[in-house]
Amino acid sequence: MIDKKKLHILSTALDVFFKYGYNRVSMNEIAEAAGISRPGLYLYFKSKKEIFSASILQYGDSLIEEISDGLSSQNTIEDKIHYAFEVWSINKFEDSLTSLEVKEITDSSHLFALEALNSGYRKFEVILTSLLEAHFKSTGSQISLSPQELAYILTSALRGFKIVAKSSTELRKLVHDLLGIIL
Repeated sequence: MIDKKKLHILSTALDVFFKYGYNRVSMNEIAEAAGISRPGLYLYFKSKKEIFSASILQYGDSLIEEISDGLSSQNTIEDKIHYAFEVWSINKFEDSLTSLEVKEITDSSHLFALEALNSGYRKFEVILTSLLEAHFKSTGSQISLSPQELAYILTSALRGFKIVAKSSTELRKLVHDLLGIIL
């Protein structure tokens, strides 16, 4: 179980990273924003890379929690799948296009927090797998790929879509069209 102080540091650090980007943030700035001393920060994290990775992991976990909490408000399985994609990637996508700092965070995630990023995607795949299983069970559809394989394909395609999409509207359409093929 993660303690409240560490959660506060991670939340604050993520805000600082989103505001200034990865490269311009120092441990001093994170400590100051979190209201603790730099030596106090080092009691929790050894480096900026470590706190960044932990922040990305925590951010992914918060998105997974938001998806899990909101699924019950969706009417159909298809709506649930679309909702999961909205929360996971589409809602905040425009920020990565309009803010150099957010774009840097997105790019830095692949460089400095790849394991945390992959962990989040694996958790997202678990949700998608469950939803796809429910979809195929309810429709009686037969498909040669397993729900797990389809979830992996969907998340992999999403990563590529985020590179080529020029807006959240285009990203939403790409995801919608891919889901239309699968569902």
